[in-house]
Amino acid sequence: MTLWTKQNGKIRVLAKGVRRPASKLNFCLANLGICEVEVAGNHNLPTLIGIKSIRQFSSLLDNLKKAAQGFYAAELMLKMTADEHPNDTVYELLVRTLNQIDSSEIITNHTLVDDFALKLTEALGFGTNKELSTHREVVDFLETILERELKAQNFLMQV
Repeated sequence: MTLWTKQNGKIRVLAKGVRRPASKLNFCLANLGICEVEVAGNHNLPTLIGIKSIRQFSSLLDNLKKAAQGFYAAELMLKMTADEHPNDTVYELLVRTLNQIDSSEIITNHTLVDDFALKLTEALGFGTNKELSTHREVVDFLETILERELKAQNFLMQV
């Protein structure tokens, strides 16, 4: 499992037994939530041994358009950040964006995720192009940086 932490950046952990219905870790590991985690063991692949839910973005899981935007932001974090390189600015940007998506009444366009993507590229040192005016231009810019296609983009465009 991949987690994005404030203290350690993107980390990969082994979450044993999390797929079992009776797992105590199952609820807290819902996608797009903020949790306090406890890991132990090998530095290469530590084991998740405890987790406490801090904030669940419930409307992201109840609304397909919001879920698509949340997963789009998560994919950008996953693909654009290096393992174990903490960045408070990027972490706060992700939390703020998820809060904005969660609290939005109606999602009609891609303004929130486009704004997130451009701020993310700037915070990570890739620079930004302020002249990008459409979602397609932002996606093309991101895919040029990543040198691969964004998978969540297909989901985002279908909802």
